[in-house]
Amino acid sequence: MRRALVWMGVLGLLVAFQFAAGAVLSEYVIRVVSMCALNVMLAVALNLVNGTTGQFSIGHAGFMAVGAYAGAITSHALDGRLGASLGPVTLVIACAAGALAAGVAGVLVGAPSLRLRGDYLAIVTLGFGEIIRISIESIGVLGGSQGYPMGADSIPPYAGVGWMVGGAVLVTVLLWHLTYSSYGRALSAIREDEIAAEAAGIPTTRYKVLAFTVSAMATGLAGVLFAHDATGGQHIDPAGFNLNRSVDMLVMIIFGGLGSLSGAVLGGIFVAVSLEALREFQGYRLIAYALLLVGLMLLRPQGLLGTRELSVSMLKRLVPGRREGGA
Repeated sequence: MRRALVWMGVLGLLVAFQFAAGAVLSEYVIRVVSMCALNVMLAVALNLVNGTTGQFSIGHAGFMAVGAYAGAITSHALDGRLGASLGPVTLVIACAAGALAAGVAGVLVGAPSLRLRGDYLAIVTLGFGEIIRISIESIGVLGGSQGYPMGADSIPPYAGVGWMVGGAVLVTVLLWHLTYSSYGRALSAIREDEIAAEAAGIPTTRYKVLAFTVSAMATGLAGVLFAHDATGGQHIDPAGFNLNRSVDMLVMIIFGGLGSLSGAVLGGIFVAVSLEALREFQGYRLIAYALLLVGLMLLRPQGLLGTRELSVSMLKRLVPGRREGGA
């Protein structure tokens, strides 16, 4: 009962935020907040595989594409029948369809590839991610390289900023509970020493595939919300899910610290805000962004938080002249 009340309270706050944001915030700020929320979903999802489980995947943009296209096709088909008045219902169904499709893709990719380790796994996941993107690009019904939907149609813009922030909260909370459950401790054991974990009775391949599938589903959900983002234009194309998107996800979790969920959240926000802050320097922003990352790797290679989680005591230590537990 308590959990139900908490989730109802969170839902109420998100609904209030959805309406208040349109009246108080500018369209530009709403766009930046939406992109921060999207990046948080992507970073937290990838962190489950690369950080918690210790595998190295660089093909997650493919799962985002699967979720985006599956969700867009679902909502495009339902919108004509249900109408705009039932837009939230359409979006919920589209989110479920996109997450399920991405989860199936995660099983199909993870089952054969996660028997590999290290660089071999990275190359295989990269290959699968590109296969997914090129396959979508080659299907005429999906619009090919021109994107979906074709013609004058558009994906209904049902995912306002409240939906984006709500998706980020939902994914983060669910993966937090998963990471710090007995299942998550088994994944951490695989990260520390896979041979020892297997000797202790942990079915490592099955656990890795399950983690990969859950991560793919969360990434697919982010793809659905990205496709329906009310501030981003209701059109998707394969170029938006190329290798650069996977690299951005990797940068987020490396910046925050591999294995830290709160670090992944900070990394996702950092990437969105820093790219927007450097937008005025259009010709140099990618150079400045790269130099900033190089500096971080030289000064703090373990990332902002390392494997630790952000806590109240850690925040207190950042306040000048204040000691933990003291005045």
